[in-house]
Amino acid sequence: MIQTQKRKRSPWRMIVPVVLVIALLVAGAVYLSHVFSQRVSKPIALTARSTQHVTAFGNDVLYYDGMMLHAVNTSGGHKWSFQLGQYAGYHTFDKHIVAWSANQLYILDGRNGSPLYNDRMGAEIQFARVGNDYVAAFVGELSSGNIHVMDLNGKSVDSMQVDSQTLLDIGFFAEGPEMMWVLGLDTSGTVPSLMMQTYRPGTLATGNATLGEQLVYKVYYYNKLLRIADTRQIRTFDYKIKQDVNTPPILIYGWLLTDTRQVGREMAQLLVPAPQMDGTLHATDLRVLMNTRDRVLHLPTECFGAALGNKSVYGFSANYVYVCKYDENTFKAYALPIFATRVLGITENNRAILAAGSDVYLVQLPE
Repeated sequence: MIQTQKRKRSPWRMIVPVVLVIALLVAGAVYLSHVFSQRVSKPIALTARSTQHVTAFGNDVLYYDGMMLHAVNTSGGHKWSFQLGQYAGYHTFDKHIVAWSANQLYILDGRNGSPLYNDRMGAEIQFARVGNDYVAAFVGELSSGNIHVMDLNGKSVDSMQVDSQTLLDIGFFAEGPEMMWVLGLDTSGTVPSLMMQTYRPGTLATGNATLGEQLVYKVYYYNKLLRIADTRQIRTFDYKIKQDVNTPPILIYGWLLTDTRQVGREMAQLLVPAPQMDGTLHATDLRVLMNTRDRVLHLPTECFGAALGNKSVYGFSANYVYVCKYDENTFKAYALPIFATRVLGITENNRAILAAGSDVYLVQLPE
């Protein structure tokens, strides 16, 4: 029998691939250690609890402790407090605050907390909204109440009755003269339908339209046009609620519009994947609209929150904040000094209000 001699393999054929893999792993570890060694500055602990309706207000932070409305600056220092009473709500715009408790309505100067108006309405206040020039308070039952419009000193401007619909929200738009939109659910037909009306305070209605069956959850104003986001699309309308033919609808099914921010002459719009049934977010991608640009940005790891800043888009995980400038497509990672659980807002001077369980912190964000 003839035996064939097996050919010996060179040991280098096995060693070289192993060495290459080790080299790649080391290089990756060095890169990641460099990226993830970047840290944000030391956090500032606030006296607020994360359940106390904490929100950004310009460069400050507002929170309601169940009795008092407090304002603190971004160094954590107390600015002012105002007693609202129990079960109160509030809404802000620019430098003004409208607050309500039962049938009591307050209009506050947000710079020092002093009341510009304080009086009782004829019935319980469901909610109120403040704009540049006016305040609107919805008083009475949701399906049969009245909208009272007044100036920032409480002088009555308009009163209109709500009929044949359930009022959902009110808002103001336009730089001047300021106008108002009213969103309601029309239940008089066989199929419920959303209705929007616009008004110029002190005059007659300027427009109305049926928006369909899709749930509208955000209305905002940009470039002299109203943008209306529902569960399917973002549509653009003029002040008479006529759809703008020059701006096609943007399909956003499967995404949720969570934040808008003026960035120079552009409006940044942030969309996240639709949250889970329990409201939690597990985002690995973010979508950013700016004028005609529509981009999907891939996060390094899963995030529970996201927001827009002055110069960048932010994603938040428990231990890191991920930063992507508006003109870039990749994120940089910065280690957080706390174990974050929620994003409560971002101030105008780019400080994140973060919850760590029930505690609340301010963190200066990298730009």
